[in-house]
Amino acid sequence: MPEPNPENRDIEISPREKLRLMELEGKYVFHGSAGMVDILEPSQPHSFEESEGKMKKHGDPSVCASGFADVAIFTAIINSKNFPKNHFSAYGVREDGTLHFETTRDILENVKSKKGFVYVLDKTDFKKFEDSTMELRSVKKTTPEEVVEVATDDLPPNIDIKNK
Repeated sequence: MPEPNPENRDIEISPREKLRLMELEGKYVFHGSAGMVDILEPSQPHSFEESEGKMKKHGDPSVCASGFADVAIFTAIINSKNFPKNHFSAYGVREDGTLHFETTRDILENVKSKKGFVYVLDKTDFKKFEDSTMELRSVKKTTPEEVVEVATDDLPPNIDIKNK
């Protein structure tokens, strides 16, 4: 019986590991979504304004992405489509440079069976948005290099649970 050849062995890695390896290449940015499309088109971004208690327009219509695969995984799963009622999520970069994520226990419990999609995009047409350390935007239609389906098992491990 022949010996197994390790060079021909397929190595199984998780979608998160695959995306993080692509992140290390430095050629891509990532967009997370609950839905599947062939081309990402610029749309109006919004952000929650705590002082006004509502969503407000946030910049010009664009395709939003991040250089961090974990941000796209988080937004692909934790979003208002997968959990429409009382949606709360947040993410950012701490002073020490590490990413942090926040949501509620209720949301985490209710998205366990949900899936999402991370669009792997060539970063050429993307520019840093304002002074953001993690958000890049493009005003052009963008065809993904690859689309990776993710599930709750792929969520980053460092999600803080908030009581909202």
